[in-house]
Amino acid sequence: MNARILRWERRPEERPNELLEAALRIFADRGYASTRLEDIAATVGVTKGTIYHYFATKEELLLRAIDHYHEQVFAPIQQVVGKRRGTVSATIRLFLRRAFGQLGPERLSVLTLLIQGVANEVPHAYARWLETGPALGWEMLAELIEEGKATGEFRPDADSEVIARTILSGLILQFSWQRFSERAPRVAVDPDRLIDSTAEFLLHGLRPIGPKPR
Repeated sequence: MNARILRWERRPEERPNELLEAALRIFADRGYASTRLEDIAATVGVTKGTIYHYFATKEELLLRAIDHYHEQVFAPIQQVVGKRRGTVSATIRLFLRRAFGQLGPERLSVLTLLIQGVANEVPHAYARWLETGPALGWEMLAELIEEGKATGEFRPDADSEVIARTILSGLILQFSWQRFSERAPRVAVDPDRLIDSTAEFLLHGLRPIGPKPR
């Protein structure tokens, strides 16, 4: 019996997560429609039947994979928001850094899959991604902005929801485009510059407007 099978026997509780991570990688690489469950199973050294032991359909596997992806993305963000110290501005900087600072090539591929491929192939999976990803993200950012307004750190007339939607949607789109930067060099941008400059732009616009000079 080979080492891969023995490894699975030693830790069967990890099978669902390994299948979800493999599914995300292969869906992102080949697209949802072109991915076969046999390919996902082979990647982690199990049979196609093992997938059906945990997931009723390919579509359910995709939906659970989206949830798994968001758990990984939001865990460090929620830690920042839950244990924040100092100003709201500092927390927002960390929020954006945690949300977008770890988007390596693999996560960029997944992000592109969710934004572009799934929207047409599995519309309700795309809706799931919107609800549990972007919508949750801008709700969290809007709450931070509201907190800054309440403490006087931010201008009271700022529309927290629209600002949060615009900032996060712009970053999501910009980062998704980076996957194509070799073929479209004009879309390329340094990720740290993108995050830091966006944070500065956002916070500058939120600062209270002082009295006009006489």
